[in-house]
Amino acid sequence: MKEYFPSKWKAKKKAGFAIIVCHTTDFKPTKIKKDKKGHYIMLKESMQQEELTILNIDAPKTGAPRFIKQVLTDLQRDLDSHAIIVGDFNTPLSILDRSTRQKIKKDIQDLNSALHQADLIDIYRILHPK
Repeated sequence: MKEYFPSKWKAKKKAGFAIIVCHTTDFKPTKIKKDKKGHYIMLKESMQQEELTILNIDAPKTGAPRFIKQVLTDLQRDLDSHAIIVGDFNTPLSILDRSTRQKIKKDIQDLNSALHQADLIDIYRILHPK
């Protein structure tokens, strides 16, 4: 059996997402936060005597950079040095992530600045720089 934490408890016709944890993991959630529309879920937990925060974001297709920046601001107190943020940002964070038609606009630059100030890194981009 697995622990299952859905982004929405009663998702009817809309897709959602979840954080699933194997039952053999020493996992004890201490805090769960989610928004009413199911765009994010944050779990703060104790795992093997370490505090860990997992934030899964499914940003809306329009206004994604502003939405993500606002989520990071709202959850700033919960995001510590052991935070993992995953999900679908629905926005390119670098030139390498964009299609040829997309431009890196000011709101994306502001989001990147907020990520940098929060000491967050894009681990995929570090492992795959090109």
